[in-house]
Amino acid sequence: MKWTDGKIYKAESARLAIRPMTLDDCALIVAWRNDEDTRRRYVYREEFTLESEKKYFLEKVAPENAERIHFMIVVRETGTAIGCLVYQNIDIVKREIEAGIFIGDKSGHGKGYGPEAFRLGTEWCFDNLEVDRVFSRIFTDNIPSIQCLLKVGYTITGLIKDVECTDGEKKDMDVLSIRRKDINKGTDHKAESSKLVSFVIPCYHSEATLPGVVKEIDDTMRTLDGYTSEIVMVNDGCGGPAWDMIRELCSASDPSKRRGVCLAKNFGQHAALMAGIREAKGDYVICLDDDGQTPADEAGKLLAAIDNGADVVYAKYDHKQHSGFRNFGTALNEEMTHSMLGKPRDLYVSSYFCMRRYIADEVLRYENSYPYLIGLVLRATTNIVNVEVNHRKREIGESGYTFTKLLALWMNGFTAFSIKPLRIATFLGSISAVAGFIYGIYTVIKKIVNPGVPMGFSALMSAVVFFGGMTILMVGMAGEYIGRTYITVNKAPQYVIRETTFTDDDK
Repeated sequence: MKWTDGKIYKAESARLAIRPMTLDDCALIVAWRNDEDTRRRYVYREEFTLESEKKYFLEKVAPENAERIHFMIVVRETGTAIGCLVYQNIDIVKREIEAGIFIGDKSGHGKGYGPEAFRLGTEWCFDNLEVDRVFSRIFTDNIPSIQCLLKVGYTITGLIKDVECTDGEKKDMDVLSIRRKDINKGTDHKAESSKLVSFVIPCYHSEATLPGVVKEIDDTMRTLDGYTSEIVMVNDGCGGPAWDMIRELCSASDPSKRRGVCLAKNFGQHAALMAGIREAKGDYVICLDDDGQTPADEAGKLLAAIDNGADVVYAKYDHKQHSGFRNFGTALNEEMTHSMLGKPRDLYVSSYFCMRRYIADEVLRYENSYPYLIGLVLRATTNIVNVEVNHRKREIGESGYTFTKLLALWMNGFTAFSIKPLRIATFLGSISAVAGFIYGIYTVIKKIVNPGVPMGFSALMSAVVFFGGMTILMVGMAGEYIGRTYITVNKAPQYVIRETTFTDDDK
């Protein structure tokens, strides 16, 4: 595969250039690839050595008709190499070649270099090689690399299941491909506009865990190109150590990046979320817990699903690290949302989710008491997907949800957004009335056929207790709806803000 022509740079953009790899670059690549985080992104997991890398270069890269093409990604202003582009497995029949990229130097992370460099390399392939298609295979959980290719114009065209790595781990890989006409010319950093991502965190006695969550969000967003972020923390209670911690975290950052809201009392998680979403300014809004169990470092998965066209993305856990009681409550909530709110059975809902701005605005149109986010989302869109993330064990403290609070949440879900309970009550009442009528006819006939049969006191009491209980249940159900209507008419607030860490000018 002949590709050298004596030029120092093969292609250039406003900030970057790509040049052929040399023997002197081997030490740099070894250092990059031996980084533990980088190594986990590849099938080959063994430690690199300088000797083996030089041998690989001399045999596979250096010859005039080499099997592989290696470009170093260089910052034009300084001449510093920050990463590598690799092209291999050219198929002259299918006219395609496989591509790979990694930004090894951490100083190059979070600056949009990945899409810019990959566009340069992709254009070079189409200009200099006899190929009609460039493709890449990337682990499905390697979100930064997938996003990098999507911004260039690549699309996901396939999935390879259970690829075995050299350490024995099996993982799925996405196949992404592109043709010349699909290259996105707007991936240059000057033309690319970043999306603002708002993280909303409802906080309840979380002074010990919240700093770690905030740090993880900041660290994660620095690795994702094309996004800026803000964090809105809502203290669901009056003051206390959690609010002191929120104020401390906000004071250490620009008000446009971190803001805190303190509610006057404990209004509940969903009310706190509504308060946070109302303060959020982002193009995308991500809601997550304050205890560190929802992995902020996997936010890229949610954002990738949104970028692929979803309106709302819920994190799905293979195994939840909650207590048996909480897991049982989650199962009941899943069944309730399916039967009462029309949630698809294969859709998993959780407290870790991302939504587009227009969905957030639609949610905020609900100004009555008893907000229930799942119900509000389900009535706004059906374009909802799941992405799998890892659910962590709680390291500090215990869940703030008691049985009473979970019961109140379930009641809120199916009385605030569904009239099915009333219809069920009507149905059961009708069945009971028919059953009572039939039983009455049966009693009369039995007395006519056998006059000696005594009238049964126990049967009478059973009927009275059964129908009396059913009546009280139906009246109670109707009363629940009437009571909520009464409270809404009296304009009971969703929440009351006691204080904030910002002024209107800071937003």
